[in-house]
Amino acid sequence: MIPKEESNYHGCEADVSLDKMDVSITQSQPSKPNQDDSTFSKKKKKIYNVSEQISSTSFIDATTLLGENIWTVGLELSRSIASEVLIQEKSEMHIQESAQKLYLALCKVE
Repeated sequence: MIPKEESNYHGCEADVSLDKMDVSITQSQPSKPNQDDSTFSKKKKKIYNVSEQISSTSFIDATTLLGENIWTVGLELSRSIASEVLIQEKSEMHIQESAQKLYLALCKVE
């Protein structure tokens, strides 16, 4: 049995089962009585190389897309962290200003 991939990203669930996908590449060969084994072997090898190239290209494309997505997530995370830091700094400044005003008000009362 092929493992099932499940994920939850931003509230969206993905339920992917690899056994539902047909990832095979087949090509029918006409049967010829005069065809020798070496010609068939060369054709078979050529077909294998083409499928390998497609697979490599798909893998490279998927890897590139994944890299771009990781970069985008990193950028968004950096922005989010910067925003949180800015909010924290403004909160601290506001607390300090409020504490100073309170201190001055208490000094006047004494």
